[in-house]
Amino acid sequence: MFNILFNLSLGIIGGIISSIIVSRIFMIQGNYHEQINSFNLLIRKLGYIDGIFWGIRAVLEVSYDTDEKIKNEMIQKGYKTKNEYYAAHPDDDWISKDNLLNDLLNEIKKIAKSTKDEFLFSNITETNLTILLSKYRDYINSVLSIKKPSFSTIHDLESQSKLITHEFEMYQKKSNKILIQMVLKDKLMIALYIFVILIMLLTIISYLLNW
Repeated sequence: MFNILFNLSLGIIGGIISSIIVSRIFMIQGNYHEQINSFNLLIRKLGYIDGIFWGIRAVLEVSYDTDEKIKNEMIQKGYKTKNEYYAAHPDDDWISKDNLLNDLLNEIKKIAKSTKDEFLFSNITETNLTILLSKYRDYINSVLSIKKPSFSTIHDLESQSKLITHEFEMYQKKSNKILIQMVLKDKLMIALYIFVILIMLLTIISYLLNW
């Protein structure tokens, strides 16, 4: 009866330890995937901002070409002011470049502000992701600090955006290795590893000493 109950106890204890190990691994995996998904959503907002910056660049390019055209025609026809030029072209649809740029920039800042708010409630704790998140935060702060968009500003921010996106893509490719490292370095898992190893050592020692 003792041997039966002893073996049964060992089986129950082994089953409990195994279930704890499996549950812990699934919990670490689930939490890690949530972090990646959260960052992926932030990357989508980065794409929205890039799209609006593309629109601002297009407005600046068209505006530059139009200004050059107006300047040349004013010289050719002797217009002294732009008002004279506009008066000579009453049928053209004139859109305020500054108003359009302000509207686009305000839309970008609205997205950037909501993204910055999301940083406060972020569940991202993995070391490499937090480093990448810090770069993203610097990028958002740069966007929010824009007073007037220019080609050089847009170029710099687009470079930062591409770098963040590229680094995240490279990070995703090695996410399985990072997950394994997280499991191996987890404190509870380390305690379970040590416990199992001690049991195995005691078993071997008891066998060798014929206890």
